Amino acid sequence: MKLNGIVLIGVLSLLSIQAHAVVIIDNLTPGLYNDGLGDIHTIDGAGGFFPGPGVSEGDPDITLLADPGLNFALFPNFGNDWLNGDYSGGTWSAGPVAIPTTWTVNDDTAIVYDFNLAMASDLHIDTGVDNGIIIWLDGVFLFGRTEPGGANINEYDIDISGVAAGAHSLQILRGDHGGGTGYAISVDATDAPVEPPVAGVPEPGTLILLLIAITCFSLIRTRQIGMRDRGEALL
Repeated sequence: MKLNGIVLIGVLSLLSIQAHAVVIIDNLTPGLYNDGLGDIHTIDGAGGFFPGPGVSEGDPDITLLADPGLNFALFPNFGNDWLNGDYSGGTWSAGPVAIPTTWTVNDDTAIVYDFNLAMASDLHIDTGVDNGIIIWLDGVFLFGRTEPGGANINEYDIDISGVAAGAHSLQILRGDHGGGTGYAISVDATDAPVEPPVAGVPEPGTLILLLIAITCFSLIRTRQIGMRDRGEALL
């Protein structure tokens, strides 16, 4: 029975490692950083998402349901086309740097985290900011929100399913309009299940684990039969 328990634990452990979450971005992750934007409310296409300095335009509570369509061309410090990786002409850092969790009050800042996925994965983003944030993945809008109050890592939760293997960029625009600043982020990548190429045929990883399980149970059965036969011989 002891052998049975050990083998079962081993099989269950192998099965449990098929999917796992790994933190790929957090507050210590370096990224490209742009703190030369100043107050960008004059190019806001979202109807007040980036208010003027101080609290002159109130403290808005806005959720963006779609890309606000900011006209970045009106503000050259973003560079030629930052959401598509062209930073030329902008006030970006020369390379990845530590991203500060606070910045100059009444200024807005932009961040790009470049990362690679070894396989198709699901992403989960926990973030918070004082006061507003817009997030894109590879130039595609994900989320936008501004509200009163400080920054909390559990402020916003964003899930993205089935992100393809390969190189990606998480692009963030942080907004502030007075009082104080703050920012926190954590991004997990979880291996997504891969659909089998033919219906009913297990993917290679699952097939290997299945074969291991079958082999282990066969060994258990063989041992049990051997013990029974020896017991009968003694009789």
